Amino acid sequence: MQTLNIYVAHPYDGHEENKKKVEEFIKLLIKKNIFHKPNFISPIHNYGYLYNNMEYEKGIDLCLNLLNECDILLIPKFEKIKMSKGCLIELGYAKHKGMKIIHWEDVVSINESN
Repeated sequence: MQTLNIYVAHPYDGHEENKKKVEEFIKLLIKKNIFHKPNFISPIHNYGYLYNNMEYEKGIDLCLNLLNECDILLIPKFEKIKMSKGCLIELGYAKHKGMKIIHWEDVVSINESN
């Protein structure tokens, strides 16, 4: 069975608490075994240390390169990302590519009902 590459998007803006939110969410997904053979990919964890050290466009290009290698975009619903330029770019890219998009809140709701 093939590994499922899941891109976990979340607003960042250089704030450490946003990185922690992603970590807690991924821990929950692993604990609840929601996806079969997942490989969670977080651009915040891969490139967050570069946030204040490179041009925004170069940083988002790195993120989109990661997203391009994934099967699923896992992202909060629009209300939570509407002020995040990066998340909106990632969402638009995934839609254009025809990628499967799952909202964080839907995964939690599915999980809580089981």
